[in-house]
Amino acid sequence: MPCRVLNTKQVCGVAITGLCLVALAVGIVWNGLFAVGDLSARRNQTDSTRLAMRLMPANAAYPAQLADELYASDPSEAKSLLQRAVNLNRFDAASWIQLGLLSEAGNDLPQAENSLLQAAGADSTFLPSWSLANFYFRQQNAARFWYWAQKAAQMVPDDATPLFRLAWYVNPNAQEIENRLQMKRPVVEGQFVNFLLTQGDPEAVTEAASHLLQTSDQGTETLLGACDWLLAHKRPDLALGLWNGLATRTSYPSLGADSPVTNNDFGKSPLSHGFDWHLPTVEGVSSFLNANPKTLGFEFSGEEPDSFLLLSQTAPVHAQKTYALTVDYGTSGIPPRSGIEWQVTDEQTGAVLAKTTSLSSEQAGEKVGEQGGEQGGKVTTCFTTPANAAFVNLSLLYQRQPGTVRVEGKLALKAVRLLAATAGDCAAEKISDSRADSPAL
Repeated sequence: MPCRVLNTKQVCGVAITGLCLVALAVGIVWNGLFAVGDLSARRNQTDSTRLAMRLMPANAAYPAQLADELYASDPSEAKSLLQRAVNLNRFDAASWIQLGLLSEAGNDLPQAENSLLQAAGADSTFLPSWSLANFYFRQQNAARFWYWAQKAAQMVPDDATPLFRLAWYVNPNAQEIENRLQMKRPVVEGQFVNFLLTQGDPEAVTEAASHLLQTSDQGTETLLGACDWLLAHKRPDLALGLWNGLATRTSYPSLGADSPVTNNDFGKSPLSHGFDWHLPTVEGVSSFLNANPKTLGFEFSGEEPDSFLLLSQTAPVHAQKTYALTVDYGTSGIPPRSGIEWQVTDEQTGAVLAKTTSLSSEQAGEKVGEQGGEQGGKVTTCFTTPANAAFVNLSLLYQRQPGTVRVEGKLALKAVRLLAATAGDCAAEKISDSRADSPAL
């Protein structure tokens, strides 16, 4: 049989076909090895991960995973594996960080620093910067700490509290931390205010909250929380500046000793924050807000506790000045000696400066209108503020009186006024209480 001579084109075609078949075979083998290796690695067992490394020696993920599995039990081998991982992939920031931490634990500080810097060079997100800030904090290198802490503060993902804690250890000065970290996002500044609340420093809280107030129109809830904290820590003088700053964002007017009561006519629902009325929840008592006429009402079920606070507010005043607290209210079914009374106390000492008589249908006056026994009236009490007093607390309290049953009925508050008074004004108020129309209940 005669031999057939192949031309050049035929030879090339055969060669290409052969190469394609070889490449296909290699691809099939590679995919098979990758599948087996990946399946082995997914078991998260050291023997399986080692098999994956043998099958796919150029895959940097497998030595990094094995290092993680051996991190606690064999740090020396883990360090070697991490070095292998970063040799295969120099952009593996997580492995650089782990290598840095192992080097630091082994007291190889130059290698630790270099590894962490390599991580930051490979990845400009939060974790490498945070890791370097921690490293320099542990090494007591304040300058390098602040450099990396500032970078971390610009991209902190969720909660910056750990970063603030480190910064506070380095220098417990709110202004210094603000300047060093250069916080630009309102959410981070709000977290800083909340962090400072845990440190118990009223001046630091005020400083950070004031900065948030000036630089952002966000963070109202955080600022109200700061006001509450300052009031609870007996610093209403600091809280008042924040409140008046917040007044520019709300419909409430700024407060001062000459206009001390917030929401005095109950035209808005009490915030229960800052210098607005605080309205605690009391079992057996429900509250309601009427729009026309404007009233804040309470309904007593007869099953309430024997003693509790219904309403309170902190108000600025002048020292050594006489004031008259006047409350317009209406009642339905509230008996005499109800035990519901207003009380004025000095904010700093808690000393009781004045009390009203019990609010009741009898105190309110005769029946008015056609409201089925609803009555309206006014009660007034006078007091003189002590020397150096700057704030008083106005409280509506209930204390069941001896020999009486618990109150069952309704009370509606129309207005609370705190005004400067003269001795003559107070003497006149002691003679008799003025009467007012009843609110609808």
